[in-house]
Amino acid sequence: MRLFIYSLQREITQIISDHLSNEGHLCLTFDEQSHLYSTIKDLKKHPDLLILDFRVFNHDTFNIFSYFERSEIKLPVLFYNDPCLTRTTLVEHWKSQIDFLQGCYIDFDEEKYMPLFKSLQKLIESKEFKPYIALLQEPQPVPQEFIRDKYTLDYLQYNKDDSILNFKERNNLSNSLFYLLSILQKNKGISLSLKDIAELYKKDDKKITVESLRVLISKLKKAIRTDRDCNFLINKELNRYRFVKYKN
Repeated sequence: MRLFIYSLQREITQIISDHLSNEGHLCLTFDEQSHLYSTIKDLKKHPDLLILDFRVFNHDTFNIFSYFERSEIKLPVLFYNDPCLTRTTLVEHWKSQIDFLQGCYIDFDEEKYMPLFKSLQKLIESKEFKPYIALLQEPQPVPQEFIRDKYTLDYLQYNKDDSILNFKERNNLSNSLFYLLSILQKNKGISLSLKDIAELYKKDDKKITVESLRVLISKLKKAIRTDRDCNFLINKELNRYRFVKYKN
């Protein structure tokens, strides 16, 4: 098949082209949108498929399917990194999108395209390639404990490299112990007295006594000592406590 490929990530364009060329397809890649459209309009015979990056234009302001229909360009289109699948697989999604959005002005032979679609899906979803493709990365889930905390954004920005979430899951840590650990980690590098920690609770509209803190810190340090995979500790010096990360 003759394929046109255009992406905002030039390396991705080339990798897709190399992969499909090795399977016998004739691929032409593009670096500029204007060059792509002018080439399509000037051709007497259009390619068999246009493979696009979902980000090449704003879909609210430009509808490529309506444009092709008005221009009488009978060219099937798929977005290799469409983030909003309407079916359970990329192949089924591409087929349904072409049928639904272009079925009124092109004749689409599904059987002819199936081997190509399956090969492209395998490439896109491969663990070696997928991490580099824009729009396909799943966001990390926001921990429930942070949703109502006032310092959620600061926490995620300044402490994203630490591993207290994994520690919590491994040890089935209670919410009260995890909240204390979060405060210590958020203030890592600072030695805090029990009164200092109680004040941080207070700033977050929470109340706790010094004695309760002393008990919680004891339990927290015990959990840290018994966890072989833990990469941090709570250091105590002169009745002050400090979160210390000692390995990556």
